Amino acid sequence: MKNKKKSSNSISTKKKKIGILLGIPILLFLCGVSLIYIASWNYINQAFFISRLFLQEEYKPTTKSNLNKEENKQKYKYPSLGEQFGNLIIQNANINYPIIHGDSQKDLLNGIGHYDGSKYPGEGGNIVLAGHRETVFKNLGKVKKDDKIIFNTNYDGDYIYKVVDIKIVDAKDTSIVVPSQTEKLTLYTCYPFNTIGYTPQRYVVIAIPAEKGGQ
Repeated sequence: MKNKKKSSNSISTKKKKIGILLGIPILLFLCGVSLIYIASWNYINQAFFISRLFLQEEYKPTTKSNLNKEENKQKYKYPSLGEQFGNLIIQNANINYPIIHGDSQKDLLNGIGHYDGSKYPGEGGNIVLAGHRETVFKNLGKVKKDDKIIFNTNYDGDYIYKVVDIKIVDAKDTSIVVPSQTEKLTLYTCYPFNTIGYTPQRYVVIAIPAEKGGQ
């Protein structure tokens, strides 16, 4: 009887050892796959975004000023979350991308996100736009003071703004989305531009409505 018990225990021990030996490679393989997935996620998002852009026709701006637009604005129905309602053009920085209402991850994959709750061109107040530093706002650092920004809208053509301030703020600084008494356009993205992973700061460009004719 003792020999049978010893034999049974020996077989059980061998099975456990075999299970452990087989389990370790499988666990290591799964860990490796997970690490590769995490490391490549940003690149997958970027590739998906770029492929979407090739399917979209580039917007060619007109030459309207910011005057006499309120009547048309009142007739316009506000966009739903995820809906494109315009294009942003900064020619000096080679920026020309669709503007999507909303700033979720999905919205930012489709273009420049319009912060939900901020104003629209022609309404007055703070108009806040966000974008990924790897895609739509990768050239935001090339924008300079006095550069012209064209915000084309589906409801009333082009609104023209002039850059008046460029700054870097902490990632937790919420002042960039605070409402303002006068109209301004706020663009921001993660900073530093070339950092992989968490970014502790935000790169911010602020513009105000230009004079008649965008001068």
